[in-house]
Order: sequence, then structure tokens, then C-alpha cells
Amino acid sequence: MEQTKKPNIHSVETTKAPLSAYFWLAGIFAIVFAVIYIAIILRVHFLDTNDAVISETAANSLFALVLIVMLSALYTYTVISRKELLLSLREAGAIMTVFALVTTANVLLAHLSPFSMFVALTSLIALPFSKKRDAFILNVFTCLISSFSLINIAGATHLPIVIFTSITGLLSGAVAAYIFPNGMTRIASIFRSLTTAICVIGMYAVLICAYSLDAQPFVDNIIYIGAFAVGHVLLASIIVPIIEVVFNITTDSRLIELTNHKAPLIHRLITEAPGTFNHSLSLANFAEICANAIGEDPYLARACAYYHDVGKLNNASYFTENQAGYNPHDDILPEVSAEIIRQHTTDGYELCKKYHIPEEVARATIEHHGTLPITYFYNKAQKLTDSDVDMNEYRYHGDTPTGKITAILMICDAAEAAIRAMDNPDGERVDKFLRKMIDERLRLGQFDNCSITMRDLNTLREAIVGAYGGLFHKRIKYNNGRGGDND
Repeated sequence: MEQTKKPNIHSVETTKAPLSAYFWLAGIFAIVFAVIYIAIILRVHFLDTNDAVISETAANSLFALVLIVMLSALYTYTVISRKELLLSLREAGAIMTVFALVTTANVLLAHLSPFSMFVALTSLIALPFSKKRDAFILNVFTCLISSFSLINIAGATHLPIVIFTSITGLLSGAVAAYIFPNGMTRIASIFRSLTTAICVIGMYAVLICAYSLDAQPFVDNIIYIGAFAVGHVLLASIIVPIIEVVFNITTDSRLIELTNHKAPLIHRLITEAPGTFNHSLSLANFAEICANAIGEDPYLARACAYYHDVGKLNNASYFTENQAGYNPHDDILPEVSAEIIRQHTTDGYELCKKYHIPEEVARATIEHHGTLPITYFYNKAQKLTDSDVDMNEYRYHGDTPTGKITAILMICDAAEAAIRAMDNPDGERVDKFLRKMIDERLRLGQFDNCSITMRDLNTLREAIVGAYGGLFHKRIKYNNGRGGDND
């Protein structure tokens, strides 16, 4: 069964920008600010001329020039410092859509009042779809374009207010991007928006009162400032889910929701295949540790681990972890058993699509076994016949991993099952098994379609061995032969 392979935005390999890239970025911002400064001076000069037609034409030309310069600088930033965005059109499309929407809204709102612009909204909305640095940089460019549009409309008389708006936007955007962690629930995201709104109001109050040495200008504009500060909260909570759906992007908030035990498919696992659910929980712990070890998204790793075996729901009793003594495979031919076992990968993908599980998570169901052979039933078939048995009839019909997360799942899935089956396992035996298992998957070409490296594989092996002691510790026996109550 062929499936369309889609890029895993959470598994795109990222590298830290070299120091030279930051010098380039500093130069870009210096040029941008210089252009804006010169444009403002020229704009003020044109406003003071008597020829209104020339003044308006020149002002519009300057605004267009500044817009082109800033958009060019933003593109240059992406190419130099975040070129991996060019490999993920969904992520790039989402954050640029946010940038365009908020910037356009601010340009229009500048006609209403200098204090009616959403100075931190870009940072709030873009953060779930990007890195913190991206959200902050996008908010900087939004503030710069919005501020210059205000000068273009109101002229030099509003220059102090333009400066207040720019400073408030930069600082509140930094608060929205950096103060809170990326992985947040919806409620926590609303709290972040509220905190940002409070910062916006507070910064405006300090800047306006300090400039005028009087609180009256702030009081006169409190309705605009308060209304649009609260607007940050409402719009962020509304727009983020819409962007998720439109661009089919899986945010950390969505991944956290998917791993809630009340999620429909997870609830079915708990009630219909409790053994599989417990296996998935153990695998999730391994996968999250391994994802952190090589710099991948731990939320995505955990979600993929929760859903990787949901296809077993269709034939739960045919899988060892759900059996209570009787094994139905004892009464059927090995080729039939192999077909039932391997069917859980494609069944899982179909179930995920039926329950509208994001593609990044659904792919784990058909990639975590790749095209590996089902050796138990292959060997059983060989014992039942004197002729040769075709190995291809006993392989999984899935796809090999296309991202590091599913490669992690493939390794951890085998490790979790093997370690539990070992008699008196220790670190040395676990390490020996992992080396053999990883070498076998390399030999079978299971990692040929993903960007995982040998260094990553060694790091994963070390992480599993290190986690083994904490996840599968033995209970201490006391003199009465019973385990302690607190271990």
C-alpha cells in the first residue's frame, strides 16, 4: 500500500547558525534602520512642502521603498539563518501568513488611532509554528513596518508616539516569545497572551507618562490601548487553531492534547487493548528521552509512541501483550499469522486518518516497523515445510522511516520489548542487544530514507542504556521477602 510521503517538519535537521551569520544579521538590521531613519526624515520634509501632490507621491514611494527593503531583509534572514524553513513550505507559509495578516491589519488600524495596532500579536501567533527567534524577528519587522506606516499617515506630529509603539512592540514581543516555554497547553497559551497584554498596557503607561510627565495622555487613550491589548488574547486564541487546520501543522499544544488519556483513540486503547496501551506508555518514555538526546521534538516523539500501535485495535487478541494464556496463532498457519500481525501498521494509519490524527503522527503507524521481516512466523513456516519460504511474504508492508522520530520509534519499540523479555537484564546485555539490533536495521536499509546519522544512533543507544536503569528497575527485597512500599 503506497502512501504519499510528506516532510516531517519536526524532524528537519537544524544546525546552530555560525557566528558570521549573526554579523550578517546585525548588518541587515543596521541597513534597515538606516533606511527607515532616512525615509522618516524625507517624509517629514515632504510634509512641510507646499506641493501636496508631490508630497503624497513621494511619501507613498518612500513607504513602498521601506516595505521592499524590510521584506528583502526578512528573506535574507531566512536564507542565512533559517534556511531549513525553505524545506518546509507549510511552516514557512504559516508564519509568513501570520506576518502578512498582522502587518496589513496594523497598517489599516493606524488610520484609526496610533494606539490601536497589535504590537505583539505576530510573536504570539507565530511562536507555536516556529522557533522563538523566528517569532521575535517577525514581530520586529511587523513593528517596523507598522510604525513607518503611522508616520506615512500622520507625519512628524506623531513621531513620539511612533517611537513608543516601536519600543512597546519590541519589548512585549520579546516577552511573548521568550518568557514562556514552547510546549504549552491552550490554557497556558491564553495565560501567555494575558501576560503580554498586561505588558503592553504597562509599557505604554510608563513611556507616555515619562515623556509627558503627566498621566492624562495615557488616560485619554486607555480605551484604545486596553481594547487592543485584550485583542491580543482573543485573536491569538482564535487564529492559532485556524492556522493549524489550514496548513495542517502540528503544534506542541495539539500534541499534548493528543496524548491526553481521554483522546478518543487512546481511550479505545485503554479499554480494548490495555496491554498495547501499557507498551505504548513505556515506549513513549524511551522515545521522549531519545528525542531529547538528539535534539528532536519530544512532544512529537511521545505522541507518535502513543499512536504507533493503534492498528492492533482491529485484532487485539492476536498480540502477545493482550493475551491471557491462550494464543490464537497456535491454531492458524504462519502465513495467516504474519498477515494479521503486519496488517496492524496499515490499519493504524487508516484509523488515524479516520480520527483526524495529524499526518506527522499517523505516519508513525506505517513506518515504525519499516519493511522488517517477521522472523518468528518466518522461522515457524520453515519448520513446517521442506521447500524454500519466500522472506518477502513475511515482511511488513510499511515504509521505512522518513524522519528521525520514526527511526527513534523503530529502535525503541524493539528495545522496549526485548528488555522486558530478558532474564536478569543488565546494562552490558542491553547495550550488546542494541548494537546488534541497530546494525541489523542498518544492514536491511531501514534508515536509508531518513537523515539520522551514526552519531545519532550511538547517542540513542547510550540514552536507552542510561534510561534502562530508571525505567526497568528491580524492586528491592527486604528480610520478609516483600518489596518496600515506597519504591
